[in-house]
Amino acid sequence: MDSRNILRFLTELAENNHKTWFDANRSWYLDVKADFFDFTTRLIERVAAFDPRCEGLKVSDCTYRINRDIRFSNDKRPYKTHFGAFVCPEGKKSGFGGYYFHIEPAGQDYLNTHLLAIGAYCPDKEELQSIREEIYDNTADFKRNLAKAKGFDLSINEKLKKAPAGFPADFADIDLLKYKAYCISKPLSEKLLFSDNLLDEVCRQFKTGYEFNEQLNRAIEYAHQMR
Repeated sequence: MDSRNILRFLTELAENNHKTWFDANRSWYLDVKADFFDFTTRLIERVAAFDPRCEGLKVSDCTYRINRDIRFSNDKRPYKTHFGAFVCPEGKKSGFGGYYFHIEPAGQDYLNTHLLAIGAYCPDKEELQSIREEIYDNTADFKRNLAKAKGFDLSINEKLKKAPAGFPADFADIDLLKYKAYCISKPLSEKLLFSDNLLDEVCRQFKTGYEFNEQLNRAIEYAHQMR
């Protein structure tokens, strides 16, 4: 993947976020989109090699439209200034945890960084309750799996101020149950983004979080079965 070209496109789009510029540069967009989709195809294959839940996914299951939904937003800029791929069981809308790869020029207002992330970033009420119950019942496993994900942490997630309903406030690891989402992340350096072994290194890092993600997905799967 020509990451430099993709980043140049996103940077210029951020400076010219309007339809006139985009239409004039549509062929450039189609080139970088095809390049990113090819990378995503290979990323899916490599992730599925260590996480069989992700087998059989298509690129469209894991990627997003560049057009922003501006219907109910005061920000009327028409285009996103990042590319992302979320490789997760049954696709990005399934509710399952997965592996997220994100390219975004600095100074933008989405994540403001290139990023790798693993886990469930927007669980619904039932999924979140099931995840918390799993952590409560198997705290040592959760801590061990979190520690295996080298360099990743939970810091991007918002937390409750008090213990969630139904859990004892004096639980020794109550802070682990206060998160509103269970997604671990780490910045992706431009040195790695531009390197020839980007795919190998991204997949190596994602693999360290497999046990963490699998523990979440067992809990999410249980929530789905109880509906």
